[in-house]
Amino acid sequence: MFNDLTQNDVINSLNELIKQGSINDTQYAVWWKEKLVSPARVITTHYDLQGTTINRKSINTDQAQSRLLELGFPIVESNIQDNFFSEKELKSFQILLARKDYDSTNAVDINIGSFLRETVWSKTQLWAEKLEQLGWKLVSKRKGWNTRHQKKGFQTYKQYAWCSLKPEDGENNLLLFTVGVGSTGSLEYKMDIQWNDKSFTQSQKDLFFNLREEHKASFQVIEKSDVSKHSWRSLIDKSDKFFTSHLSTYTEIYYALWPERRLMRLVYNDNNWQSPIERYWNPKWQGRTDKAHHDQYGFGFEEWLFNPRYLINGFQYGYVRGIDTMPENSSFINELYLYTLDHKTNKKFLVAKLKNVKILRNEEDIGEDVLDVFESGRDEMLLELEKVKADTKLLRNMPLKPNLSFDLNDVLNYEDSVLLPDDFLKIHRFIPNKVEGNLANIVGEIDESFKNPKLNFNEGNGTGSNSYSQNVSGGKRNVNRTHSDITNDLHRFLLASSEYKGYSISTERTKIGNNLVDCAAKKGEKLHLFEAKTTNSFLMNVRLALGQIIEYALLDKSVVIEKLLIIGPAEPNQRDLEYLDSLKKILELPLTYWSYSFEEKILSKKFKKH
Repeated sequence: MFNDLTQNDVINSLNELIKQGSINDTQYAVWWKEKLVSPARVITTHYDLQGTTINRKSINTDQAQSRLLELGFPIVESNIQDNFFSEKELKSFQILLARKDYDSTNAVDINIGSFLRETVWSKTQLWAEKLEQLGWKLVSKRKGWNTRHQKKGFQTYKQYAWCSLKPEDGENNLLLFTVGVGSTGSLEYKMDIQWNDKSFTQSQKDLFFNLREEHKASFQVIEKSDVSKHSWRSLIDKSDKFFTSHLSTYTEIYYALWPERRLMRLVYNDNNWQSPIERYWNPKWQGRTDKAHHDQYGFGFEEWLFNPRYLINGFQYGYVRGIDTMPENSSFINELYLYTLDHKTNKKFLVAKLKNVKILRNEEDIGEDVLDVFESGRDEMLLELEKVKADTKLLRNMPLKPNLSFDLNDVLNYEDSVLLPDDFLKIHRFIPNKVEGNLANIVGEIDESFKNPKLNFNEGNGTGSNSYSQNVSGGKRNVNRTHSDITNDLHRFLLASSEYKGYSISTERTKIGNNLVDCAAKKGEKLHLFEAKTTNSFLMNVRLALGQIIEYALLDKSVVIEKLLIIGPAEPNQRDLEYLDSLKKILELPLTYWSYSFEEKILSKKFKKH
């Protein structure tokens, strides 16, 4: 019906009615230049202008609305309370979007654009603004109903209307909550991302999509046929509750898309950061900003980081100075690398990597049960400080409160703390360095070496004249001048030895994974590993070296070890030799012990094989 009606016919009819002031207040109306006109009057006026008057009662209202909408004229409801969404305008939105191409010279297309902007897009913006009043941060509010078409020079209607918000502490404008109207005319709200942002990789997009589905944070839909059952109050309440219920989802997805990776310094400690160590400090330095905390008070709060007293409900609680200077809205660190600075040599060592670290900002984050444990453990802390002659007044007046927690199962302890390059960091302060660029490359190589340890043989002598310390599994490795004397002499001895003619000699320059080998000799596929110890006890030297040298021999499965040699200044007696022989047979190891003489001046006589 009314198939002969054209756009120009309707425009003429509308203009005539507006000119006459005949704008009827009907339930359903044509939206034309922000005025509402009865659909039936539009039809009858057209035929009046043609001189073929028809009876108003003969017009089927639904058919009239359908034909007008088909021609591009929006139909709305005129009696909606509080300017809320209506089913008619949402249906008009759905149908008019299908027209695709927009002609800026066509009055009908211009009116459609105005309708989209002033109704559905404006109400979407109002929806977002009402949520903003509840504490959500409005990221994008606009009435951008049109967009550039793929065809050059053409524009088209956007197939949705939306505005975006984020939590008050949201860190960027790429992970969002959105509200709006979908292409089917339904009201929709969901968690989303800026899909067209060029910084997103496809893997990030795929990860977001999967996590959003997993957490049921995707499309929440109110069909246009059900919109009459709602009001602004119910819509705001539903969307606010949904977004609030997914704040933890937001945080999890954020850190999955943009992992927080940091490197922080720990005060030096050779008790595996379970209790303080004795160190030099000066009370006259207290309050000086150019002096570190441990120089002022004789201890650092990090020194209890791995203390088993503070393993509570399956999580380890502790303190790391760098956490205090993290951005205020930070609550989580995906990977926290910890390094320390040797207080004697100024050398840097990577100690551990913590995963999934929760930042604790206040007592509410920490929890009463954890605070109680720390408070009850203060007396033990004070005794530990007295034992190492550190200041106790500070801890009495300012008890230690943890600022992070982590699962010990998510801790990677580097068995030998990894000696880092001298230029690893330009600044040694207790700041939360971002792990990116060259820093990321260095720790990435270390991690890869830990996961897939490989032999990295480098010829030459890397023994330095300075002493330094390394933590090892089961104790502390003191790389001192005595050790340097042995390795330097060993290097020269092997180079001069006829037995090792044709071998490449590497002293403190070869690694297996992240483990620095004292000395290695290589000829073709033949590999000899040497581990030097400095005690005057044969058994002690074997005890300290055996675990390390077996570890080095077995970490890289592709390496074939021909000999394992332990070197120390103690010369074995008969009992020791019998023990060594039994050890070799039971373990089936190509194990040899060489004793070393400090007093012997002739290099060829400094080492004795047993």
